[in-house]
Amino acid sequence: MIKNEKQYGVTKNNLKKFQDAIKVISESSSSKNPLLLKLQIDSIQSQIDIFEEEMKMYEGLKKGEITNVSRGFEDLSCGIIESRIAKGYNQKQFAELLKTSEQQVQKYESENYSNISLKRLQEIVVVLDVDVDATFNFHKKRHFKASDFLVPQGINPDLIRNKIRSRGTTVKMCA
Repeated sequence: MIKNEKQYGVTKNNLKKFQDAIKVISESSSSKNPLLLKLQIDSIQSQIDIFEEEMKMYEGLKKGEITNVSRGFEDLSCGIIESRIAKGYNQKQFAELLKTSEQQVQKYESENYSNISLKRLQEIVVVLDVDVDATFNFHKKRHFKASDFLVPQGINPDLIRNKIRSRGTTVKMCA
């Protein structure tokens, strides 16, 4: 994911290098095994596709063409960054709105917002003026057996059972 203009520039440069690499490989193909050549080109092309998709997303957010992004809880940090970009805020402007330093926003983003408090998340949502929906899916308590896990030689299954139980999961051990 491209988070700022610097990363956008780096991605753009890398895209060009990878595109040039395909040209070089294709031009020197006469002495190579066709299968090896195809594998090399395909692997480079897959990275080119990733660069292009990331650039397209960043550009769409910056231009205001992308206004709604659906993210799961595990991708919340991407949603925050995408919202910041879509609102047209660079990290410095966003920091000013949050009444913090640009370095703090850079740290948040480098850590994918993994260490922010719920209160800070609420402040971010207000500053970005975004709607965040949460869906909680409740699952029944799961039961595992020791045979569900691969136990390395020399490890006591009772230790594993006790560790799992300490996390609130019921465990039935098979002899």
